[in-house]
Amino acid sequence: MNELAANPLPQWQYLYGKPDITAVIRSQPTDFIVDEQLNFQPSGSGEHLLLQIEKQGQNTQYIARQLARLTGLRMRDISYAGLKDRHALTRQWFCFKWPIKQELAWQQWQIEDSRILQVVRHYRKLRLGALKANHFQLTLTEVSDPAALVKRLDSIKAGVPNYYGEQRFGRSGGNLALADRLFAGERIMDRQIRGLALSASRSFLFNTVLSARIEQGWFNQVLDGDILQLDGSGSIFTVAAVDSTLQRRLLDGDVHPTAPLVGIEGSPAGLQAASLEDKALAAHQQWCQGLADYRLQGARRSIRLIPQQLSAAIQGNSVTLEFALPAGCFATSVLRELASYRDGSRPLAEMD
Repeated sequence: MNELAANPLPQWQYLYGKPDITAVIRSQPTDFIVDEQLNFQPSGSGEHLLLQIEKQGQNTQYIARQLARLTGLRMRDISYAGLKDRHALTRQWFCFKWPIKQELAWQQWQIEDSRILQVVRHYRKLRLGALKANHFQLTLTEVSDPAALVKRLDSIKAGVPNYYGEQRFGRSGGNLALADRLFAGERIMDRQIRGLALSASRSFLFNTVLSARIEQGWFNQVLDGDILQLDGSGSIFTVAAVDSTLQRRLLDGDVHPTAPLVGIEGSPAGLQAASLEDKALAAHQQWCQGLADYRLQGARRSIRLIPQQLSAAIQGNSVTLEFALPAGCFATSVLRELASYRDGSRPLAEMD
C-alpha cells in the first residue's frame, strides 16, 4: 500500500507563505457563484439545443439525468462543458440534439432547485471542455482580517500555483485510496470510478512536481530544459538554453513553465527541469508506471495561474471576491493563497 493512504493530502507549498488570515467559504450556496463562459458564440440555428441552467444544491449529473427524463433521450445524449459543484449557485450549459421542426415545451419543465435561463440552437454538440473561462463570485465570511486579505490580493495578481483543488481527490482523499488499490493490482470494473482514481493520481503527481518547484524557489524562473506554454494557448515549446528574453516573457505573463501530466508519449522536459521532475516523482514510480500501463496520454499543464478581472469588496467581516479562471483551473487554488479557510458546507470540498 502506498504511503499516501495514511496521509492522502500533503501540505503542498504556498507561493506567498501560508496565510495566517482565517475565513469560511460556502456558509451558504450563494456564497459561491460560478458562471460558465463558452469558448464560442452559439450560432442560433442547427440541430442541437443549448440550455443555460442555473442550479443550486444539485450536481451536474443530476441535471443531465433530469434532461434525459424530460426529453426521453438517453443520459449519454446529454452533454455539458464541465462539472460544477453541488454546494454552489452555478450557471452552466447543457446540450442535446433535437429536431428543428419538433416542438419542445421546455418552459413547462420543473427541475428541482434549478431554472432554465435561456435556450438557443447551435450547429454542433457541446463538447467537454468547450469553455473560455469560469467567472467566480465568492463571499468569504468570518474573515479574521479583511483588510489584510484584500492587501494580499496585490501579490496574487502576478499568479498563484495552478494546483488541482481538493475536489479532484474526493472526500478525505478517497480517490487517492482508490488509485492505491488500482495500481496494486485490484480490478475496478466501474469505468467512472476507475477514471476518478486515474485522474486523481495524475493530478496528485502534478501537484507534487509543482510543490517541489516552489520549494526550490523556481516558480518564476525559467530552467534549462523547461517546457513553456504560451499564455492563453495550448502551444508549448522546449527551452534549449535560458536567456534574458525568455525570463522577461515569463515575468510579463507571456509564457508559463509547465509540469507533467504523467502518461505515455508526452513531452518530457530536459536538463535542469527534467532533474527536478525526476526527483519529485521518484517516490511515486508505481503510480507513474500504473498510468502508463493504462495508456493515459502524457501532457503538460501550466504551473502558474493568473486570475483575471480580480476585484474585492469588504462588508463587515466578509469579503466578496470576483475573478475569472481558464477552464480546468480551481478557485480554491486562488483562495488557499489568501486565507486558511474552512468550508462551511463540508469538511473537505468534494466534486459530486
